[in-house]
Amino acid sequence: MAEKLSVGERIKKAVGIEGQTGEVIKPMLAYNATNISTSGAGYFFSLYYIPFLVYVEGLSTAQVGLIILIKSIWDAFTDPLMGIITDRTRSRFGKHRVYIIFSAIPFCFAYFMTWYSFGISGSYNTNAVMWYYITAYLLYSTATTVLLVPHTAMLPEMAPEYFLRTQYNSVGYLMNSAGMVPTFILATVVLNFVRPAKASLGGFFSSVGACFTHSLDPETIPRSSYMSVGLVLAVAYFIPIMITAAKCKEKSSLGEHFAPFDRVYFFREYKQVFKNRAFRQYFVISVLYAFALGFYNNSKIFFLKELTDTYFLYGLINIIAGVFEAGAFPLNYAITKKYGKQKCSWITTPFYVAALAIVLFLSAPKTEGMKTLTVILVIIHTVMYNFGLSGIGFTTSNTYPDITDVDEMITGRRREGVIATFSTFIKKIAAGLMGMFVLTGLGWFGVRTNKTNSTQLIGTTGKGYHAYELFGSFFGPSFGIKLFAAVIPLVFIICAMFALKHFTMTKADHTMIRAAIAVRKKYGAVLLTEEQKKRCEAIAGQRWDNMWISGCEEGSVPVELKTDETGKYIIFSEVD
Repeated sequence: MAEKLSVGERIKKAVGIEGQTGEVIKPMLAYNATNISTSGAGYFFSLYYIPFLVYVEGLSTAQVGLIILIKSIWDAFTDPLMGIITDRTRSRFGKHRVYIIFSAIPFCFAYFMTWYSFGISGSYNTNAVMWYYITAYLLYSTATTVLLVPHTAMLPEMAPEYFLRTQYNSVGYLMNSAGMVPTFILATVVLNFVRPAKASLGGFFSSVGACFTHSLDPETIPRSSYMSVGLVLAVAYFIPIMITAAKCKEKSSLGEHFAPFDRVYFFREYKQVFKNRAFRQYFVISVLYAFALGFYNNSKIFFLKELTDTYFLYGLINIIAGVFEAGAFPLNYAITKKYGKQKCSWITTPFYVAALAIVLFLSAPKTEGMKTLTVILVIIHTVMYNFGLSGIGFTTSNTYPDITDVDEMITGRRREGVIATFSTFIKKIAAGLMGMFVLTGLGWFGVRTNKTNSTQLIGTTGKGYHAYELFGSFFGPSFGIKLFAAVIPLVFIICAMFALKHFTMTKADHTMIRAAIAVRKKYGAVLLTEEQKKRCEAIAGQRWDNMWISGCEEGSVPVELKTDETGKYIIFSEVD
């Protein structure tokens, strides 16, 4: 008679997650709880922050572009610095967890500040409003850096094994959706409900229905509604971060010894990272992937509102987006587990390419029949885009932790913070730079942001200098939106896939590297075959004799790696 499984075991079996609930599952859920807050906060930003600043706070899109640009420059300084700080931290809470504990309140308060100006907006001085939001955005960005860099850096320690990291990232994807979809629904309800005419039970149900039946026009939402959303979300995001802080234990770093910090230390650390071939490959793939997302995400609202006139679908398609990106997780996880971390990208990315291609054939419908067809195509585009996006996103997030082990093979040190910096840095810089670039570029093609003021254009381009005036009517607003929402992302994602082709580290390679590091640390020297040495050189991009792993401590005798009956490399702690 088959053993009856508990509900928890059935869920684990259906999803494909392995490990004991107490030893693996609970820490994994606790670690990824922070994803609910960071993904939810970032998602709502991507949907409403530019419309909020332009339509509600009255800033010009040139001023909004300046806010985004200053924030990106600030990130370029703070993210790498935080990577160094977290790697050099001595604390009884551990190198990384201590920052998660103390960043929760600043993160949530700064998030609220980005949606409320404490009366400055009432002055109608747009320069004062702009500088307030620059300050608020920088505080929020700094708090996010203090939270996210250590949180990302903690993953290799929480999940040292190749596929355990895949499980962590898989659950992380689910937690992302657990932050994004409820955030969107909650925010839509609050934005609808917190109005004098809507503050009733009937208004509440109308607000809930709005999530699925239509979208809010950003020009009609009062400032007080955004303040309410900022407050509600800030309080909600505090709880998941504290779950991670309370439940994810990390060993004390009080006994750690670090190299002296001098004026060249910072630059030497990051220069050394780029000597790692595996890191360089990961960096290029991540940058190209982030740029593809940046162009599309910053063009999305104009693709719906100006190109296809389907902004009324905004609520529905954002829910669909979250569902299908999360729904692809079991497939990506199963593919990764069987074929490695790169395979799922090759299987799902064609859907992403097809979704972007659909945009090229869309335009504002002129008849009811065309309107119905456009709605169907936009929904199909949304499904395919987010399903296809999930593959390469899954690959990049799964690849990052393995880079830290290659770095340790080269340097002999654990530098999760330095490596993690680029995981957060890439996303933030890409989002900021692409926001500025897209806003300015769309203005050059004549895309308007405010139908009540036909002279208000994105950027500062004057009459007679637009693309369609210089090169002909073909290069008008529709061309600009399709260029930024489809053509350029297609180019970047194809280049990312080409770069991914050259990233060849496998599970066996990673296990061998970890086993070699463990032997080198325990016995002072490790003995590898010529074939193993060549594989290490190919992954690291450095000669064997130039890496820490090749060293031999005085009086040590090199020890060979051991394998089990299946030929898998065994980490020495498993055979002690």
